[in-house]
Amino acid sequence: MILTKRYRIEGMTCAVCAQTIERTAKESLGVHSAHVNLANETLTLTYDDSFSLPLLMTTIQDLGYQLIAPSATHHYRIEGMTCAVCAQTIERTAQSYSGVLHAQVNYASEQLTLEADDTFQESQFMQEVAELGYQLVLRDSTSPSPEEGPSLSEKKWRFRFLGSALLTLPLLIVAMGAMVGIPWATWLTPGGFALTQLIFTLPVVWLGRRFYQTGFRALWKRHPNMDSLIALGTAAAFLYSLVSTVRIIQGDPMAMHELYYESSAVILTLVSLGKWLETKAKGKTSQAVRALMELTPKLATRITDGMPEVVPVSSLQVGDRILLKPGERVAVDGVVIEGSTHLDESMLTGESYPVKKQQGDLVTGGSINQTGSITYRAERIGADTILAQIIQLVEDAQGSKAPIAQLADRISLYFVPIVMGLAFLSTLVWLLVGQSLSFALTILVSVLVIACPCALGLATPTALMVGLGKGAELGVLIKNAAALEQTHQLTTLVLDKTGTLTQGLPSVTDVLPNGSLSSDDLLHLAASLEQGSEHPLAKAILAALPESHRPLLPVNDFQALPGKGLIGTVDGITYAIGNQALMNDQQVEHLPSLMELAHAQKTIVWLAQGSSYLGALAIADPLRPTSLAAVQTLQALGLQLVLLTGDQQATAAAVANELGIETVYAQVLPHQKAEIIRSLIQQGERVGMVGDGINDAPSLAESHVGFAVATGTDVAIEAADVVLMSADLMSVVYAFALSRATLRIIKENLFWAFAYNVLALPVAMGILAAFGGPLLSPMIAGAAMSFSSVSVVLNALRLRRFNKHRWSPSSRKIH
Repeated sequence: MILTKRYRIEGMTCAVCAQTIERTAKESLGVHSAHVNLANETLTLTYDDSFSLPLLMTTIQDLGYQLIAPSATHHYRIEGMTCAVCAQTIERTAQSYSGVLHAQVNYASEQLTLEADDTFQESQFMQEVAELGYQLVLRDSTSPSPEEGPSLSEKKWRFRFLGSALLTLPLLIVAMGAMVGIPWATWLTPGGFALTQLIFTLPVVWLGRRFYQTGFRALWKRHPNMDSLIALGTAAAFLYSLVSTVRIIQGDPMAMHELYYESSAVILTLVSLGKWLETKAKGKTSQAVRALMELTPKLATRITDGMPEVVPVSSLQVGDRILLKPGERVAVDGVVIEGSTHLDESMLTGESYPVKKQQGDLVTGGSINQTGSITYRAERIGADTILAQIIQLVEDAQGSKAPIAQLADRISLYFVPIVMGLAFLSTLVWLLVGQSLSFALTILVSVLVIACPCALGLATPTALMVGLGKGAELGVLIKNAAALEQTHQLTTLVLDKTGTLTQGLPSVTDVLPNGSLSSDDLLHLAASLEQGSEHPLAKAILAALPESHRPLLPVNDFQALPGKGLIGTVDGITYAIGNQALMNDQQVEHLPSLMELAHAQKTIVWLAQGSSYLGALAIADPLRPTSLAAVQTLQALGLQLVLLTGDQQATAAAVANELGIETVYAQVLPHQKAEIIRSLIQQGERVGMVGDGINDAPSLAESHVGFAVATGTDVAIEAADVVLMSADLMSVVYAFALSRATLRIIKENLFWAFAYNVLALPVAMGILAAFGGPLLSPMIAGAAMSFSSVSVVLNALRLRRFNKHRWSPSSRKIH
């Protein structure tokens, strides 16, 4: 197979470098053609299957240059993980594998995400992970399908627990019946007593064989995990009991007191119960994503040759005409071509009120049709729909790691070896001080079983999964875990004006010619000049023209000046249209003040020919209804607010005064916005930026956390860390509150996970027994270990009760 790919090259300084690399590439086996572009520092190769990219990369590196292969992201589901140590092992293996640039394992969602270049050998990598005892399943993230009912993992653990419990209950009756006065248990002979326990224990060990398979394999591979602790502890108790059984059969009745079959069985049963409950609870952490997946209907009514037919959504193509009836969900993204209705978009935007849709309006897959019937044309299908992209963004964010998780990851890495060392050390110490082998064995099993790295591993990812999913429900898409953690740390929030605080739908309110042009001619000339601009003010000027107006004039030499306006030539005459800064650059004379319009929150657009003033347009963009409440809430949360806009000073000051914002930067160019952000950061502030336009992209990227309104430009959305599906500024409040709630849960989880292990291990090692207290039973240790993980997940699930209606200026929660 012949392929053509482009690679980036680092280190070239002249044309000779390019020629050297190109000649070297052409001489490589399997290369059909090679071309180096010095200007953009790329190498374009056409090659067949015999080509070896790693060999060429090494050769070029020997020449003093670096060949950078393009990367791709791979998503896998992991089967076989039982604790945080498993996740750490897989992540380390992936990080060190050839061709992998970055790898990250999420234990809570059981997923591996890695970025790799062309040298990555996927099949070999999957085989290497399989040798560690885990199974990688390639996940098609572009077409997710919701799970129905309990997951396969949950079903397996439920079967193991129920089977083990049915066998362990009679085992306990036999082993401890005499202690509680059950007479028939005393009828058994010593040999029958031991063999009966063995018969009940063997099936439980078989049902729990996975602990031994993965645990001892991990030991052999020198990366012990939680299974290794369970396997060592229960195997030690079982083998000691097996030796005691042989002694009993040989005529030593005293060995009856050294049977620990019930400990092995109960530990395996309780751990299985814990894993079942943990898996069940973990499934609820991704409920929000599954809810999003379920928004896409399975069937749609396609109109073909004028006749409706019901077809699977998966068969729809771009350009298909689709009939949407009342009560149905929109199948794919499209444009309304007939009819009008109201759509409920609350699951996508978090807004509860229906949105009117008519001819020419966009409809989004997953929305619910309320009353009318419309026909729309499919524009984006499959993985290209907004809903699919939202799902992918949330899943990627849930798979990312927050900085706060790094400490737990480091501890989990060394946790199991340390516990094993403590178990054998404490056993040896008790034997040396004269305790019996039976006593020391109890210590060994208890220490091995009670230690739990799972709680540490689950503390952060479970809370992040629930928090990020809840954000998606509220229309707040947080791109990564780091952004979620940093949001609540912000001290200053910088707000753009147009489209953020205001509705972003400006309209012309006043046309003010200077006298040489009529109002109609001034508006016509301004609209002609603005027809090539994407600025919201340009759209307002074009919208002010009546539909019956004469055609727009052609414009030549169009030149957009970001943050100022534009210059263009009409009929050989050069005009400038824009703000006062542009007029100053053009040295325009006799500009009127028009301050009364600016103080009325109207933006003035000036028009000039050369240095001659021709007139002005006043444009009003009303504030959003929720802007004042959002500003008050953010201030109550302790944030310093800054208004940053390219609009004129008087208009910006009027808006800031109405909203109660004290710090205002007006008439700011795009690059100056980024400079102001940098200046605030240098002053020690943690800065967030909210914007929606192309000119906001640099400052969104410069800030610690960038918030982009989804109705804005793609450039701004790409540069931001948080995407607000609704243009309502209250979405920023929800993001801040959700970040604070999520971090509180994470800290609680980490505290209890650390506290559990710090307190449990000394007790299991016999610290109480050393002072005459009780000795911890291995069965109690097993129960404590199992439920420590479950408690962490259940605490994370509290985030599902997060309610956006609690966050208002009058709410006590913000004070």
